[in-house]
Amino acid sequence: MVYQPIVRVDSKEILGHEVLVRGKGKWHRPENLFHYSYEKGATVALDMECIRKALQALPKVNRPSLLFVNVEPITLRTAFSRNGQARRLLKRYAPYHHQVVFELTQGMDLKDFEFIKKGIRTLRKFGYRFALDDVADIGAGFLKLISLRPDFIKLDMRLIQGVSKNHLHQAIVRQLTSLGKQRRSLMIAEGVEHKKDLDFIRKVGIRYVQGYYYSKPRKRMQKKITNHKKGKSK
Repeated sequence: MVYQPIVRVDSKEILGHEVLVRGKGKWHRPENLFHYSYEKGATVALDMECIRKALQALPKVNRPSLLFVNVEPITLRTAFSRNGQARRLLKRYAPYHHQVVFELTQGMDLKDFEFIKKGIRTLRKFGYRFALDDVADIGAGFLKLISLRPDFIKLDMRLIQGVSKNHLHQAIVRQLTSLGKQRRSLMIAEGVEHKKDLDFIRKVGIRYVQGYYYSKPRKRMQKKITNHKKGKSK
């Protein structure tokens, strides 16, 4: 597991860290790992193991710093909504509930919305917060999910990278930010690598960013941002 900080734009204070899984070789990229798990019908098992590993770090997280943990829609639908093992995991870490934000990744089938809704209700029951992850447009799925009043909305890096020069993406970011504010959701821009993009993000009123501009994912959580690189990191 590695950790990437989410930084407050105006003060460079760290809001929290997103927990990311990294494998070896071709499994280094999590999308390869999860794509394979979908092929083999093992996504829920893999996702639950990643969630367990992520939550194990909670005793080391300094308050009030947050831990952002990804959860696949299929896991939320089949496990958190009715699975006893998943509920026991949530109950086990309930004392840390105020420090955990579950990120619901994209790929939700609208016909599964009621199951997703039940899963979110379970998270809320134990006091956890949730975020919409990888938001890139105002589609039917997003409008459904935003009705659940997410605590955070994370804008996808495909929308953010180069946004300072892309007028279409600028318009979409403004619309999403406006909708988020109406729902009292805090906005986070992902994939920030350049100062010009950061300047635009600040201008539209997005308070938090995540990306190589401030830090790559690291094996340990950071207490503060000591430096940052201007430009794209590899």
